[in-house]
Amino acid sequence: MSTYNIQENVSENKTKLGVIGLVALPVVAAMYSSGSIEQIPQILTSGVFPIGFTVLSWAIAAKLALRLRK
Repeated sequence: MSTYNIQENVSENKTKLGVIGLVALPVVAAMYSSGSIEQIPQILTSGVFPIGFTVLSWAIAAKLALRLRK
């Protein structure tokens, strides 16, 4: 295995972790602010900022995931 292949695999793994992190970020923030799992959907849809933050984060994650598949 060459150095290029190893670097490519490390870059791909970092991108995968970035996608997972971006998807989980709004959920973790909602859990941190409420403390219970039952209130997460209510918090994520409670206003313009949480909805915008969630949609933006998930859109960036989707874009990275599509780029990862190519």
